[in-house]
This record gives sequence, C-alpha cells and structure tokens, in this order.
Amino acid sequence: MLTIQLSQKGWLKRVEMAVSNGNVLMIEAIGEEIDAILDPLLSRQFVKKGKGLMVKLGAEDVELSPHFQLYLQTKLSNPHYKPETAAQCTIINFIVTESGLEDQLLASVVKVEKPDLEQEKEELVTKQNEFKITLANLEAALLQNLSEADPATILQNTALIESLEDTKKTSTEIQEQQAIAKETEVTINTLREIYRRVAAEGAMLYFLLIVLNNVAHMYQFSLESFQTFFFKAIEKTAAFEEEEHRVLALRDSIRMTIYRWVSRGLFQRHKQIFRCQLTFRLMQKKIVNVEYTEKEMFFLLNAPAKTDLVNPLKEWLPDISWFTIQKLIELESFENFSADLVGGAPTRFKDWYNELQPEDVKLPLDWKILEQRFFGKLLVIRCLRPDR
Repeated sequence: MLTIQLSQKGWLKRVEMAVSNGNVLMIEAIGEEIDAILDPLLSRQFVKKGKGLMVKLGAEDVELSPHFQLYLQTKLSNPHYKPETAAQCTIINFIVTESGLEDQLLASVVKVEKPDLEQEKEELVTKQNEFKITLANLEAALLQNLSEADPATILQNTALIESLEDTKKTSTEIQEQQAIAKETEVTINTLREIYRRVAAEGAMLYFLLIVLNNVAHMYQFSLESFQTFFFKAIEKTAAFEEEEHRVLALRDSIRMTIYRWVSRGLFQRHKQIFRCQLTFRLMQKKIVNVEYTEKEMFFLLNAPAKTDLVNPLKEWLPDISWFTIQKLIELESFENFSADLVGGAPTRFKDWYNELQPEDVKLPLDWKILEQRFFGKLLVIRCLRPDR
C-alpha cells in the first residue's frame, strides 16, 4: 500500500504511478475540500482506448490498472463533504462511539478485576462461534449428499441414511451445548455488569476530552494515552472486600486521575469549562444528585434576555442583568423574583449584589429558601452576578 498526503511535494506523480501500476493508494489527512485533480478518479471518468482504460489526471492521460484501489482518510471528527462526494465514495466512520467504548472498557476492567471471568467469557464466545460453523458445515454437507443421491435408490442408500443419523445426532448435541452455553453466558454477563458503572465513567470522561478540541485546537487526547491513565487509576485504587465499595472507589479514582491529567495541560480559563462539563454530565447521569429541569439548564447555559421593560434599578443593577431577570421570571418558582427585587427589598438585594462572594450569602426575603436548592440560586447568580 502506498500512503501519501496532498501536502507532500510531487504527490500527483505518485498518484499517477499508483494508478498505472495497480497499487493500493491511501491519501491521508484530507480536508473537507478534495483536490479537483482527483475528480476524474472519484467520478470514474474513464475513457476506453484500445484494450485498456485511461483517466485524465491534471494534464496527463494515465492508463488505469484494473487492480488499482483508492482510499481517502481524514482526521476530522465530523467532516461535511459535498453530496456528489458522498455519492461517489463509500464513507465509513471508524470513530468509536460512547456505547462501543463502554463495552471495550468493560471487557478490559473485568480482565483486570476478574481475569478468570473474562477468560471464560472469551472462551464461551469462541465456542458459540464454533457451534455455528459446525452446524453450517453439517447443513451444507447434508444438502450436498441429498443432491448427489440417486432418487430411485435413496431409500436403500445406507451411507446416506447413516450420514443423516450422524448429522441429526451431532446437531442435537450442539443444540444442547448451545442451551447450556446461553445459560452460562447470562450468569457471566450478570457478574460482568457489576463493573458497568466503571466502564461508563471511563467512556463519559473520554468523550468529554475529545470535545475540548472545540475549545482550542491544540487540545488533542489519544485513546491510547487515556487508557494508560485509566488503568493507572485502577492500579492505585485500594482493595475492598465488597464489590460495591470497590466499584465506587474505582469510579472516583478514575474520575480524579483523568481530571488531574487533563487539567495539567489546560489554560486556567479552560479548566472552568472542563469542570462545568464534567459536573453537568455527572448531574445528567444522576451520579451527582442535583434537582433541575431542562429549561433551567438551558437558562444557565444561555442566559436569554428580554429587553421590553426599562430597568428601574439603573443606579446599581446593569441593564443586561435586568433583562435576563425578565426571562428568569418565566421559569417555574421564579415568577415573583422581579417584583421582590424592585418593590420588596431593593436595598437588601443591592447589599447582596455588592458582596465579594454572593454565592456564600443568603438571598433576601423568602428567596433564602434557595439555599436548599443551590441550582436555583445559581440561576439568580447567573443573572445578577455573571462574573461569579
């Protein structure tokens, strides 16, 4: 296989040689725009000359070998190609999914924690595949014997009858073994599922890492590096007699180890983004028990504003804070906040607003109840003190 990149010098000559010699050619690291010189190859604009086919690459007509194969590879996580490119090529997505990575990590964790169990699982999968192959071979052999047998003497064909009996006997034995194997598989899977939460934690963390690339292009984390720290965390976790305690300790250790590893390479302003992403995902998975609604989460992330009412507290409250409060009061349980802010105790709210760390101070009036529901208090802070 020949491997090239379009940024290399003389890449077109190497493409021409691969086309004429019948090589397998891979062009790596392509972007969303593919060089127009390759269009005749992708769209199969071949011209028959004599006994062979010719294709135009640039200014040259190149003879096309029937053995030539072309592969295009991109490192883009979510590329958008033109419809004609998608129609001309077979697009295969090799990016691991969160559920797929979770299953891979589960197998790896069980192999470390319960090596005998995972080995038994692998042997069971191999055995079931062998059963399927054996049954398929028996069916094929049976059909061949029946097709080759003479219809006139088929009832007197002793060899065929004995072959049928052997096939039936073997098939029955395999079906019995398959039933036993399925029962064993259920038992093994039940034992493996104990460690599902550890694998789910790892998969969640990895997918948080790869989206950091959207924050800054230099944040690149390979799966291999991630797995190195993942298993380091498992190694240094203290042993417990009860599996439940062990699973919880593994999950906490993996989370802290990966967080420290990633944070070392982040700018200070980006560490807060990563912490928020991690916290929100833990909330979403109910690992961190915080009561909130989808509308409240949307408000926290987007801080929508409503500008149709004049700010009556211009002396100390910025307009943008007033405008976001007008959207806050549309949420359930916050309907009276604006009225209390203006008419209830504006001086006390002003004192709270001027606190260096208002998140540590109770809100005035009945809004101090938000101390028991901090996510709701976070929405108020998002409006009045977005700097916090």
